[in-house]
Amino acid sequence: MATKTADKAATQTSEEVGYQEDVVVKAPEAEVPEEILAKAEPVVDNYLAFLMERTEAYKFRMAEAEPEAGEPTLQGGYQYWNCLTRGPYQFFWDPPYRPSKIIAAGEWALMVGVVWINPANGPGGSLPGTTVLGDRSYRVRFETINLSDVSNGPDRLFRGRFASPAPVVIPFRWWFRPRDPGPDPNLYEVNLTADITQLGQPFAAFSTWHFDPDREPPFLGLPPVGPHWQHETPARFLVYRR
Repeated sequence: MATKTADKAATQTSEEVGYQEDVVVKAPEAEVPEEILAKAEPVVDNYLAFLMERTEAYKFRMAEAEPEAGEPTLQGGYQYWNCLTRGPYQFFWDPPYRPSKIIAAGEWALMVGVVWINPANGPGGSLPGTTVLGDRSYRVRFETINLSDVSNGPDRLFRGRFASPAPVVIPFRWWFRPRDPGPDPNLYEVNLTADITQLGQPFAAFSTWHFDPDREPPFLGLPPVGPHWQHETPARFLVYRR
């Protein structure tokens, strides 16, 4: 399936918390209902606040970053940037809203991607990621694979240009309504990729960390599993015909 490009919306920058909403995602077929958007925003805002708190703690202690999947990585594991994913979510009834890896065709769901840009100076006092990546053009993509029939998509592409200096935390919201898969449910896998589009620039990243917000109840003697970070395991969800 061809990649769909989200419409460019007004850029909103917050100097206080250091993140920029560069693109507001609208589904291609229809706009997300306002009542669903209103329910989703506190979930996303709380997550961004959490990431900023972690970033501030990192800056104060100047901890050495561990090598991750963001290119380039400097001496000591310093990274200019990285990205994360979280979800999917559905927003029914009242909070707390349910994470949902089982989605009925036609229902609204949200995946959240975040690009994080390092605000701390690099080894030897070199320039921080927010300076190095400032005023550079980027591409960020949710890349989806239908594992049931091993086909590509649907994907979601974002294009933009970082402010200068670049923001620390940039959220990307992908709202989608899965199509009817037919009588057999379809299993999907989602990754987030990011790269700088200027030629000759050695900057690219993909999400090796995903936050699974779902709660698995105990089953046949197996322990319950709460919301958790998972490494090298992309987001997965199942779409079925109700």
